[in-house]
Amino acid sequence: MKKFVFATLMCVAAMSAKAQVLTSETVNNVYEAVSNKADGDYCYNAERKGKDITTMFVYQKATNSKGDITLKPYLKYEYDYALDGTLKNRVAYRWNDCHRDWECMARYDYTLTDNNYFAEFCRYNQKANRFDLPLDRMVYTLKDSINHVICYHRDRPSASFQLVSETAVKEPFVLLAKK
Repeated sequence: MKKFVFATLMCVAAMSAKAQVLTSETVNNVYEAVSNKADGDYCYNAERKGKDITTMFVYQKATNSKGDITLKPYLKYEYDYALDGTLKNRVAYRWNDCHRDWECMARYDYTLTDNNYFAEFCRYNQKANRFDLPLDRMVYTLKDSINHVICYHRDRPSASFQLVSETAVKEPFVLLAKK
């Protein structure tokens, strides 16, 4: 699921001329979209600093025999932004029922250069108490009207990145006709 959400966010950003990079506004819009749904198996809550979401909590809904809904902590995301509002990184945690505490599991790093936007996925190494080197990398370039998206993966942090996919997405043509 985490890779699907990551890929979806990046595809939305890559295919939209208005959302070239993930920003605090993008995070806010995603939060508003998911938290305003009354149905579903999850509930969402966020902590903010000004207009920026700094922490998002995901709770799993459970209905007991009386029909009462209880919320169980499920995931937590911490967001860090650059001064211009672009997303620098997102750290993901899962709830550990045994320890009744949040357990770090991954970090997503985002870097913006002249014409490239990099997104990387790193797992948290519990034994070493640190993040491993990135396992997945997505690079997308916006040149003229073409978004070029390249995805890389490696099976171990010590291995080299291997190309997984490369896609050029052209902006859709719009035909305006007068009746």
